[in-house]
Amino acid sequence: MKDVAVIGYCRTAIAKAKRGALNQTHGIPLAAHVLTHALERAQVDAGEIEDVVLGCGLPEGATGHNVARNAALAAGLGVGVPGVTINRYCGSGITAASMIASRIATGEIQAGIAGGVESISLVQFNMNFNGFFYEPLQLKMPAVWWTMNQTADFVSQKYGITREAQDAYVVGSQQRVEAASLAGKFAEEIVPITTMKSVTDKETKQTRLEEITLERDEGPRPGTTLEGLASLPPVYEGGTTTAGNASQLSDGAAALVMMDADLAAQRGLPILGLFRGMQLSGVAPEEMSIAIAPAIRKLMQRHALTMDAIDLWELHEAYAVTTLYNQAELETPWETTNVNGGAIALGHPYGMSGVRYVGSTLMELGRRGGGKAIVGVCTAGGMATAAYLER
Repeated sequence: MKDVAVIGYCRTAIAKAKRGALNQTHGIPLAAHVLTHALERAQVDAGEIEDVVLGCGLPEGATGHNVARNAALAAGLGVGVPGVTINRYCGSGITAASMIASRIATGEIQAGIAGGVESISLVQFNMNFNGFFYEPLQLKMPAVWWTMNQTADFVSQKYGITREAQDAYVVGSQQRVEAASLAGKFAEEIVPITTMKSVTDKETKQTRLEEITLERDEGPRPGTTLEGLASLPPVYEGGTTTAGNASQLSDGAAALVMMDADLAAQRGLPILGLFRGMQLSGVAPEEMSIAIAPAIRKLMQRHALTMDAIDLWELHEAYAVTTLYNQAELETPWETTNVNGGAIALGHPYGMSGVRYVGSTLMELGRRGGGKAIVGVCTAGGMATAAYLER
């Protein structure tokens, strides 16, 4: 089996859904933007790309019609470059990376692009719910159709993770995001995008389009305090989940160029690190947040990894309760866990997030001179993906 190198990574800044800069940006140009710039960073010609796999949590409407193939065409990769869109909800991005990596490792291709795209603004609020529920399974397992907010509250109650603990975690995470931003870490990943944004006048209620260039993440809230978080009402009465301790609804895209590591080294290309493998787990749908720990354990067992061998851990901030449960279960050191904050502050475009975690974690490994990292992402339906990265 061949080693698989990541030789290019970039992402858009993450925009707030509905109110943000990308609220009118179709999925095709959004994804095409990062495909183009990832190739530039990788110093690879479009003609060398043999497959494009894009993860997307809601692959319909503006991100439907096989957005991967269409984005590849829009990016100018050429009619000979195929593409496929895959959906594992929040785990879509890591799954996309695993699919490209597997094809390279087995010698089927030498180079490909894995990415993720999400336009919650244009899709989630306009979804087709015709036939969405399947009554026989819904009667047997209603949690399959629960909202993620419901699953977070369920885990919080079952495992005794208090609202106070969640809010305290959020303050720390926001502070880490602010520090990373001030240090220019996110700017290294972001490729600015100029697009048209829909703006509604608060007084007249009239809507207009205005040109905007998105250069930085819109979600972070510097100065977040415990008092401010405590004042927020829970989503569901009696629950602990609030707008402050849940990941934000967001739009964005990211891409990774991946290549046979030996070939990349021979050509002197900019190797960010190696994608060593992915593992999956499944749990009861109502306990979605706890699925990261078993996926990571399986990954570590498969690669014979010990806890002290891991330099960085990235545990998806679907909710504060998600990170708190899995950090405690795995006993990862806080000083190496989510070191630059996470999705609660930055936002969580479903299909994009896993790709962002892979790329940003490899970059952080490089800054620290680290060797190994693990990324875990829970996903709707009671699943999780976990990836092992190395520099």
